[in-house]
Amino acid sequence: MNDPADRNADSYSLLRRTFADDQPNVQWLLQSLDRSAFGILILDPRLPGNPIIYANQSVTEMSGYCLEELLDHSPDSLWGKDQDQLGIRTLLAAIENGSECRVVLRNYRKDGRLFWNEITLIPVRDQNLEIKCFLQILNDVSNYEKSESEKKLVEDTLRSILNSAEDAIITINDRGEIQDVNLAAEVTFGYQPDELLGQNIKILMPSPYHEEHDGYLKNFLETGVPKVIGIGREVIAKRKNGSVFPAEIAISQVDHKRLFTGIVRNLTERKRNEELLRKEHDLNQKIISTSRSIILMLDPHRKILQFNSCFEQLTGCLLDQARDKDFAELFLPAADHQYFQTCFMHAIAGQTTNELCRTLLTQSGERLIVEWETVPMTSRTGMVVALLCTGVNVTEQRRLEREVLEIATEEQRRIGQDLHDVVGQELTGMAMLAESLAVSLQEGDAKQLQLAQKIARGTSEALRKVRLLSKGLNPVDIDAAGLMAALNSISSRTKEFHKINCEFKCPSPVFLEDNIVANQLYRIAEEATTNAIKHAQASQIMIELLQSEEHIILIIEDDGIGLREGDGSGLGLRIMRYRANRMGGGLSIEGSEFGGTLVKCIIPAASSKDKSA
Repeated sequence: MNDPADRNADSYSLLRRTFADDQPNVQWLLQSLDRSAFGILILDPRLPGNPIIYANQSVTEMSGYCLEELLDHSPDSLWGKDQDQLGIRTLLAAIENGSECRVVLRNYRKDGRLFWNEITLIPVRDQNLEIKCFLQILNDVSNYEKSESEKKLVEDTLRSILNSAEDAIITINDRGEIQDVNLAAEVTFGYQPDELLGQNIKILMPSPYHEEHDGYLKNFLETGVPKVIGIGREVIAKRKNGSVFPAEIAISQVDHKRLFTGIVRNLTERKRNEELLRKEHDLNQKIISTSRSIILMLDPHRKILQFNSCFEQLTGCLLDQARDKDFAELFLPAADHQYFQTCFMHAIAGQTTNELCRTLLTQSGERLIVEWETVPMTSRTGMVVALLCTGVNVTEQRRLEREVLEIATEEQRRIGQDLHDVVGQELTGMAMLAESLAVSLQEGDAKQLQLAQKIARGTSEALRKVRLLSKGLNPVDIDAAGLMAALNSISSRTKEFHKINCEFKCPSPVFLEDNIVANQLYRIAEEATTNAIKHAQASQIMIELLQSEEHIILIIEDDGIGLREGDGSGLGLRIMRYRANRMGGGLSIEGSEFGGTLVKCIIPAASSKDKSA
């Protein structure tokens, strides 16, 4: 392989990755190094022994080793058995410390012949001050007639690497005098190179660093104890115009020259962003802490990340006690865990919902009703990292609404009872009088008889309508088994009047002591059955009433064309949901296994207890 690019193909591949973000013209750089009369080695500091990842042709010529014998091997193969050299120890120490050095070593060719090398070691760093590789320049001083122009090419190449860095790089001597700067230093501090060269480095420092710097440098040279050298730290730097800015510095020593190289990174933008983030965080914390609404954050595994003081006050649980614990285990009844899991998965998938859990348990065992809004929070890559939940405690509101509903229902019941007991009895008496009058007139005037019979029929019809109206106002009898009888009557009427197969199932007796709750459940069943007949065109309807230890469950299922939540208006869906919510429960509408609609209302069993008891 005569072409350097082919001969070092693997090396180029490695070095392209090494210099990917620092040197866009790596191909040109390596070809320049390959043509250099100086030997050039590039070492990988990330692997044991710092193996060679690049060697130019001059190295192969002066050592007698071919490229394949050098790559991926430690450069100590050039030292042969003569490993106990002061220069080797200096070189290894510089590699260990990540510093520059220049040494003269006895090296040995492949055939064992001795040759002398002047070796210059230069660490090459990235923008984060991490060493990417070590550059070794090998000058064969056995034959010192090497071209100075080639050496200048290498120096120019290294200069191009330094000038490509975004951070300022400054070299000073042991008196603190600036010896060299890169282009980034000119931009960062606003000086031209000739304005800086020879000046004390403290020209770039405001007080009190300006006055203290010489003392730091003198103390290090006398004691060897570093305060800044070898230790990255944040400082305040000063521009030519006198303005200051926050900076991060990293200083390393070039031992044999008593030189020091510093890398300065301008932190102005980072500090500005940090301050903006801090202010935003403080504002968010104030909003969260002062909000009268619940603010709760859960991770994708339902564990508590954060909640605000409103949540603490409602539940009596402190954040430190609850953080990283399962929300359902701490704050929900066991019977609601599956329902919460379903709602949680819908919410974290981005589906809009105002239901996260039916009830919220406090530390004292009190059950609260909360209306929720949820928003999934995502990372920059779109991954869901948390669920943000905001809630309003509507327990008192629901109680008041329930009381209003109970008052209205009770008034309906009273009116119905009055119609049945008072108006109904009076109409019954009038009907009897009309019938008596008709009997007494059978032998009298035919027209008077006909009028009396008409009055009797009209009174009987009015009595029938009053009784129906009374039953409509109070459909469920006031006894514990009244709901079962009322639901069974829906089934019977549907069969009789609509000729539809409608069954009522109640595997075990369900007794409700609260007549108002029973009437609300009846209304839901009545509305769902009407929808199935009128809108879903069902031919079969099943009404089922169930009771568990925690809940009363009402199910209305049909085989119609299918009715879904949100299908138009005037179907009574909102009214059914309102009735369920007022009883502290929930109502769902979904597809039936028969292809139609399944309406399910679930309320707490505690709601069925008579509140007047």
